[in-house]
Amino acid sequence: MVGFREIVFIKHPNIVFPILSAELAVVALSPTPTFIPLVLLVATLLVFTRITVPRPHGPRKIFWAVMSVSFASTLSHIMPSVDALSSTASSIASLWLISSLSSSIAFFTILSDRISPRLGIPWARFTLFPALWATVWQMVSHASPVGNLVTWTPVAGFAGYEWMRPLLGTWGINWLVGAYAIVIAELVGAWFIGPVEEFEPHDTLIPSIGNSEPRSLKPATLQSHHTFFFSAALLALTAPSFFSPALPILPWSTSSTPLSIGCVLPHPSLPGDGSSPLDRFIAESRHLTGARILLWPEGALRFETSVQREEALERVRQEIQGPLVGVTFTEPVPHDAGWGHAREGKWRNGLVLVGSDGPVAEFYKHNLVPIAESFSLTESRREPELYELELHGTNKNKKWTPAPPYERTISLTAAICLDFSSPSMFSSLESRPALILAPAHTWHRDVSMAMWEQARARAEETGSMVLFCDGGAQGASGVAGQGMREPSQFGSGSWMRFVGVQWPFNQRRTPYMWGGGTLPATIVWSLLGAGWAAQILTLRLTRGANGGTGTTVTTRLRDVFDRVRARIGRRGQGERQPLLL
Repeated sequence: MVGFREIVFIKHPNIVFPILSAELAVVALSPTPTFIPLVLLVATLLVFTRITVPRPHGPRKIFWAVMSVSFASTLSHIMPSVDALSSTASSIASLWLISSLSSSIAFFTILSDRISPRLGIPWARFTLFPALWATVWQMVSHASPVGNLVTWTPVAGFAGYEWMRPLLGTWGINWLVGAYAIVIAELVGAWFIGPVEEFEPHDTLIPSIGNSEPRSLKPATLQSHHTFFFSAALLALTAPSFFSPALPILPWSTSSTPLSIGCVLPHPSLPGDGSSPLDRFIAESRHLTGARILLWPEGALRFETSVQREEALERVRQEIQGPLVGVTFTEPVPHDAGWGHAREGKWRNGLVLVGSDGPVAEFYKHNLVPIAESFSLTESRREPELYELELHGTNKNKKWTPAPPYERTISLTAAICLDFSSPSMFSSLESRPALILAPAHTWHRDVSMAMWEQARARAEETGSMVLFCDGGAQGASGVAGQGMREPSQFGSGSWMRFVGVQWPFNQRRTPYMWGGGTLPATIVWSLLGAGWAAQILTLRLTRGANGGTGTTVTTRLRDVFDRVRARIGRRGQGERQPLLL
C-alpha cells in the first residue's frame, strides 16, 4: 500500500506541490497579504524546490510552478484590477506581467536556500534565507514604481510582531516570513526523512588520509535541536507585545493633547445639481468647523490655471473659518515652479494646507500609478517637509503649557495615496511627525484597503498617526497608527473625531527612520554573521580541548566504506537526500 508521504514526496510532488502552492497563493498574495498564508506558501515552495532541483527536468518543473503561482496571484487581484487602466485587456495583461515577475523573483530567492547546507554551519541554514528574502524584497520595493504593492510582504496577521515596525520596518517583517518558512520546511523534511544520520553535505566522498581532523556526523536529533531553539527564539520575539501592547492614546489626559481631525467626503452630486466640486467641498467642510484639521480626498479640485487656484484657495480661507484645511488638486506645472524635470504640458497632483492666513504648506505626489497617471502627471522630487501647527489652550494656565503664550505645537507632514507604498517615504525627515495626512482616491474597495494598510505601516514605522481619506465610491477612511488598525468607514460621508497626541511629544525619530535601510540590513545580516562566527569559534575551542587528535588510516578507510554504503542506501530509499539539502 502506497503511503501518504510516498505519494506527496516521491511519486507525485510535481502535481501536489504546484496545486497546493496555487491554492495558498490565492489567499497569500491578495491585495492585503496576511502573514500565516504567506509563510505557508513560502514554506511549501521551499520544500518543493528541495525535492525538484536534484531530479531530472528540475528547471522545467519549477517553471510550471512559477506559472501556477503567477496565475493564482492574478486571480486574487483580477477584480480590483480590471478597471485600473483604460481597457480590461490591458489591465489583465499588466497584472499578469507583474504577477509573473514577482513570482519569478520569489522563486529565484527561494532557490538560494540551496546554498545554506553547503556552508556547513547549522545557524546559516536558518538565517541565510531569511536575510536574502528580506534583502531582495527591500530592493524590489525601492526599484518598483508601486513600491511594496508588488512584493510578497504581509501587511496584516502579525499582531505579535507589530512592535518591530519602528525598529526594522518591512525588513523585519520579511525576515520573519523567511525564518518561519525555513522552520516549517525543516520540520517537514525531518518528518519525511525520519531519524537517520546525515553526513555533512559539503564533505568530499573520499577524505584525505593525511588529514588529521575527524569527519563529523550530524544526527537528525542535532538538527531538530537547532530547529527547536530557532523556533523558540521566534516565539520569544512576541513577548514585547504582551508587556507593552500598542493602545490608542486617550485624548483627554495629563499626558496627551486632544486633537480634533476630520475627513471631508461629500456625497455624490445629484443629477441636475449645478454646484461645482469646490462648492460642495466648502459646504461640507463648514459643517465640520469644530475640527482643528480637515482633509479633502485626493484630486478633489482641478485647476486649469494658476488664477483658478488662487481664487479657490482664497474662497477656502474666507468661507471655512477655524480648521486647517488640506485642499487637494491637480494642476498644470507652472513655469516658475522650478520643476525642470517636468515636460511641457504635464500636470501635478498636490495638497496645500490652508489656514486663516492663507496657504501655509504644500505637498506633491511622488509615486505615480504607472500608465494611468505617469503619462499625464509629473512626479515631485521634493522631499516631504514638516509643518508645525500651533494649538492655543482654552485655559491660559500652566496645565496646558508651563509658560506663556501657553501653546502646543503639532508637527504635520503629508503624502498622497501611492506615496505610502514606498518604505522610505519619510526617512528624510529630521524629526518625528505627530500626524501624517493621507488623501487618496481609489476605484475599488480592495485597492483602498491595500493603500490603507500601506499608510498604516508607514505610520507605525514612524511612530506616528495617519489621517487617511479615500474619495472613492468604496474607499476607506479613518485614523491608523498608535494602536488604531481599522478604518472608520467606507464610502462617502464626512466625519470628525478626537485623537490623543502624546504630550510632551517625543520628536526623536524611530530607529527605522533614523537608520533608513542601513540599520535593518546591518541587523538582519549580523544575525547570520554573528551566529556563524560563534559556531566556528565553538568548533575550534572543542577541537583544541580534544588536543587535535587525528584518526588512523584504518578508521579513515572505514569512513569511506560507510559513506559509500550510506549513499547507496539513500538511493534505494527514494528521495531522502533532496529534502536534507
